[in-house]
Amino acid sequence: MPVDLHVHTNASDGQYLPEEVVARARLQGLSAIAITDHDTTDGIPAAQKAAAVSFPPFEQPRIIPGIELSAEETVFDDGKGRETAVDVHMLGYFINIKAPEFQNALSRFRDDRLMRAQAILRKLDALGMPLDWKRLLEIAQGGAVGRPHIARALAESGYVENVPQAFELYLRNGGPAYVARERLSPEGAVSLIHQAGGAAVLAHPGYIHHYSDLVARLISAGLDGVEIWHPGNNEHVRANLKVLAQRYNLIATGGSDYHGEAVKPAIRLGFFTAPEGAIEALQSQAHFYRSLNDSQ
Repeated sequence: MPVDLHVHTNASDGQYLPEEVVARARLQGLSAIAITDHDTTDGIPAAQKAAAVSFPPFEQPRIIPGIELSAEETVFDDGKGRETAVDVHMLGYFINIKAPEFQNALSRFRDDRLMRAQAILRKLDALGMPLDWKRLLEIAQGGAVGRPHIARALAESGYVENVPQAFELYLRNGGPAYVARERLSPEGAVSLIHQAGGAAVLAHPGYIHHYSDLVARLISAGLDGVEIWHPGNNEHVRANLKVLAQRYNLIATGGSDYHGEAVKPAIRLGFFTAPEGAIEALQSQAHFYRSLNDSQ
């Protein structure tokens, strides 16, 4: 049965409660999903409990504990010597969500997200588009407020037509309401995932112009896999990633990057799935890091 290894809940910037995501996964016939919220593992216990209590044992979708970490690096643009910040997201699988140092790091990231969201609101207010902080908290449903929540509030207030337009006009990197935040390096994200006993996979490489060079560079950092099947990877990118995965002996994964229809209208749960054997390979790598951590 198919597995979707890139799923978000309202613990970060997804639309639905973990319990609702689990129910939708079962409705879609998925045998497993990875909860990969941004900088938080809070949705994982609720999803695991929902799977255990809502379905008979032979019908329970497997819930894989995951994470999506935001990293950033600086590259030179078009040989003109101009520095450009590039977003790099790293997925972690089979992480130990109780690892204290890991949770401390996530807490710092979430605090930074909070301050960033408030700074974005100040910029929007100066642009003549005030938003209500309490309403944003309601949209986030208890999760950390992020750009997707702000985009939904902008659309709800009539300042833009939809979420994509909010990003394009105001919230994209370099946009008039954009606020940078402290980020890990890609190598730092790989290291943090390994410290939590997880396998590290480069997310949606198709969004990264220099993904081939980045993959090659991250091999020495211990990169475990690449996300080949994803809405952001076209056929050409997927073909290139298959070659890279074979060359560097990386695990090939896939997932929909599901957030819910209100956040990403074109993406459905299970729209992209991982190849057979991906879960077992990721779990084996995670077991290696757990054993390595225990021996130190």
